[in-house]
Amino acid sequence: MTASEPIRVAIAGFGRLAGDVARGLAARDDIAIVGVARRQAGGATLQLAGHEVATYSTVAGMLAETSPDVLFEATLPEHAMAHALAALEAGVRPVVATSGISDGDLERLAGACTNTQLGAVVAPNLSIGAVVLMHLAAIAGRYFDHAEIIEFHRDRKADAPSGTAVHTARLMQRARLGGFTHAPSRVVTLDGVRGGETGGIGIHSVRLPGLVAHQEVIFGGTGQVLTLRHDATSNDSYVPGAVLAIKHAVATPGLVVGLGTLLGLEA
Repeated sequence: MTASEPIRVAIAGFGRLAGDVARGLAARDDIAIVGVARRQAGGATLQLAGHEVATYSTVAGMLAETSPDVLFEATLPEHAMAHALAALEAGVRPVVATSGISDGDLERLAGACTNTQLGAVVAPNLSIGAVVLMHLAAIAGRYFDHAEIIEFHRDRKADAPSGTAVHTARLMQRARLGGFTHAPSRVVTLDGVRGGETGGIGIHSVRLPGLVAHQEVIFGGTGQVLTLRHDATSNDSYVPGAVLAIKHAVATPGLVVGLGTLLGLEA
């Protein structure tokens, strides 16, 4: 690949997020979608932004036949790491947009990047606005003892809470150098009504048709409340972040975790 050639990207998964991101990437001149691995592919082709793209039933088969520069991985947590490691072994840089990747898997992926001298990005949330919200929440958490997170997603989202909510809580705790104060309820008449809790931060998950991806972080203090909120109204919001991650993985060896690092918001 030369500087004048488009980056060749293969897509693993074609759910709502991956499909919308693939269409957005296919519309760009600097990226070429060379294949999509999806269940029940059957050798069919897809039309993406006016381009005909071959589909494959396995990621391994797609990598072997298309020789991409980058694998954009957006399947499920139980498959993501195997696909990312297979990509590195094939000389392909993975960009993992799947949430739920364990710390142990991240260590394995970092080691594989070191061994292959290739780049990789793990970014459970590719929305630049959501990443900025997390950064602001980490700053605000230094000054408030009480905080709760409410995250809203479509009814078919598999996991709860979202990886974004969990990562937000971790960033807040890290910036604070300690836990928050979680006010208990003396009487609870409905199990689970207070949601989950980590490090003193309450987390609540809402699942409804019509939602895309939304998050509020609410801080409480004496005589005041601070609310930070981000709304992704369509999956198109993930395309700029995906482009940023893809270009970084091509240009820079090693593993980066979180889009915030690429934006200079996280160390």
